[in-house]
Amino acid sequence: MDQKILSLAAEKTADKLQEFLQTLREGDLTNLLQNQAVKGKVAGALLRAIFKGSPCSEEAGTLRRRKIYTCCIQLVESGDLQKEIASEIIGLLMLEAHHFPGPLLVELANEFISAVREGSLVNGKSLELLPIILTALATKKENLAYGKGVLSGEECKKQLINTLCSGRWDQQYVIQLTSMFKDVPLTAEEVEFVVEKALSMFSKMNLQEIPPLVY
Repeated sequence: MDQKILSLAAEKTADKLQEFLQTLREGDLTNLLQNQAVKGKVAGALLRAIFKGSPCSEEAGTLRRRKIYTCCIQLVESGDLQKEIASEIIGLLMLEAHHFPGPLLVELANEFISAVREGSLVNGKSLELLPIILTALATKKENLAYGKGVLSGEECKKQLINTLCSGRWDQQYVIQLTSMFKDVPLTAEEVEFVVEKALSMFSKMNLQEIPPLVY
């Protein structure tokens, strides 16, 4: 199946690739991607092909992208991948984030926030994606459903950062999370959220962790 997908992706148009992907059962693609990534084979090429055949202009393509994106995040967090494979996958996910519609970016950001608050991150490698998702969300001009209201992309980003900073942070990810915000364009109010959270974590950190956190 992987060779079929790759051969269709090599064609000039993505029509046949889209048709083929639509014939697959739910779970077929994620299982295939997991197996290839763990084996260290064509995972990057396969992921590029799946994204090519899953345009955000179609609901089916958007849903497929969403499932694949979440699958890849879980794969990277699992620790089962070779370092270079994990880095390649993260790089591809970064490139694709800006193509995602606003509601999907909100969902993905909320998944990260839940993982941080629940302490379910395994190695935190996937956190490299969160600044890209938040930055992409801030560029969305359409009104997005958030909570009980409707907000712009920029306002959604602010609420998500507030939610993340008001929740629980595992001690081992404090420096990583704080550093992550250097890659997100922040308003003065958002900087305040982050700084207050970092300051509140000082008493829970080991002494040798304080200098890098201050930095």
